[in-house]
Amino acid sequence: MRLKHFFMILVVTTGCFAQAGADLENKSKIAFTPHNLVGTRAVVGEDSLLQDFTLCRVCHIPSKMTAVEPLWYRKEFVRVFDVDKHVELEKHHLFPADNISRSCLFCHDGSVSRGFPHKEELKDRQVSLLEAGSESVPNLHLHLFAFENGDTETRAPSEDSELRLEENSRISCATCHDPHNNEQGSFLRMSNEGSSLCVECHQMANWELSAHGNPADPRFRDVKNLGCAHCHDIHGVPASTNLLAAEETTVCLSCHDGSKDDMDEVASNADLENVFEKPFIHPISWNSSREMPESMDAWSRGLGAERGVTCSDCHNPHAASDQNNGPFLDGSQVFVSGVDNEGFTKAIVDYEYETCYKCHGMNQSAMFGRNVGQLFAKTNMSFHPIEAPGNNPYVQSLKIEWSEQSLIKCTDCHGNDDPLGAQGPHGSDLPHILKQAYAEQPFAQPEESELCFQCHVQGRVVQGSGFKYHKLHIEEAGYACSACHNPHGSVEYPGLMDLNAPFIQPVNGILEVSQTEPGHGTCTLMCHGKVHPGQYY
Repeated sequence: MRLKHFFMILVVTTGCFAQAGADLENKSKIAFTPHNLVGTRAVVGEDSLLQDFTLCRVCHIPSKMTAVEPLWYRKEFVRVFDVDKHVELEKHHLFPADNISRSCLFCHDGSVSRGFPHKEELKDRQVSLLEAGSESVPNLHLHLFAFENGDTETRAPSEDSELRLEENSRISCATCHDPHNNEQGSFLRMSNEGSSLCVECHQMANWELSAHGNPADPRFRDVKNLGCAHCHDIHGVPASTNLLAAEETTVCLSCHDGSKDDMDEVASNADLENVFEKPFIHPISWNSSREMPESMDAWSRGLGAERGVTCSDCHNPHAASDQNNGPFLDGSQVFVSGVDNEGFTKAIVDYEYETCYKCHGMNQSAMFGRNVGQLFAKTNMSFHPIEAPGNNPYVQSLKIEWSEQSLIKCTDCHGNDDPLGAQGPHGSDLPHILKQAYAEQPFAQPEESELCFQCHVQGRVVQGSGFKYHKLHIEEAGYACSACHNPHGSVEYPGLMDLNAPFIQPVNGILEVSQTEPGHGTCTLMCHGKVHPGQYY
């Protein structure tokens, strides 16, 4: 029995010595890092282990000394910091509470070394997280030191990961950094090429297939190599959410400007910067240099913060790609949140219109009168087929590539008017961010409504296909499509009829259009000076 115990003790002791030796060998690597602040490299013996521990005294009190103060050798700085001080964690705690992180920040608060977060661009002193009563400044966003409850995109690293968590799965500086070993650069515990370190904790849907995570174009391989660091300041920066290196629109347009500003910049082919300088845009206007016309309403001008949009409202930068997710959702909008046709929030949209309904649908964010979703409802008398195929079984004017069962997308009509420019509903020289001309005045030539003729054959429409009086109204009276039709839909009337125009008046208090069969029915109204008292068409 004693012999058995002896062998057990021998094995455990040998294991401890081996582990201690390996740990000492790892810590000996500090001699060749910027953390060796004694100015000499002659501290490593032939066996690659530290022989002179003088460099450790820069941070640590030798163990043979009585630790009457915190475990630091630089006594002149101890007066404002106590690494053993207990820090109470509040609900939205920003600052690190563990001793390891607070030890790192003893230098990296800007007093000795660069602080995190830094405020160099604000020409201000570094933010010190160690001062007595230190509080976060407005808009200060730091990498969190704990996993947030309910966050589906983060997870604790696996057991075989190089990253290390503190007690209770807390994150510390030492989770990602080994202060004694700089072999991976920035004292990282593992290489972060392609954001391999970041994805140990961050699990982002479609990241491996996205244009940012794995660009297909070899010219943009630097995007993959830099990964998260291309857009994010990992530790934190004031006045920028989500650890972005700058305001969101600035970050996106720094690449999506169709050009290279310097040798190291990774550019995209699409020049969205110029598109957002067009007169009609999705309102990110506070980040734009051009003046908006005073005649434009607040919605179009984006004057109010509540009316502004950001790129991430429509795009998930971690998932977006050039691979479409079916015929009704462009790859640039995959894994984006939205609002369905009943006004309920969706974590991930299935159709493009659900992204648009975040602002233009039945929800509290939509400005009164801007709920175009109500005009697309499949319970309406007529509607353009955004949510469901139209209820008119016979539309004679459709082009051959369309049928009565086709679905269309918002971006079939809304987008860049330059077909060779960056596509999408970012901006246009035409009102309402339209791709082609659509006359809103009652009188116009057919070519001024060329948007309609993307799907409808102009000759068939003008010659009366489907409605025998089209030729009379268009060629002889000179009316535009918008004089009679709502381009989105109509709750009450067939054929997208819109009777709200001031030149359309009731007859004996009756204002209506009815349909008895496709292309035929009666109308009771007065228009262009003519009375139609239940006239059959």
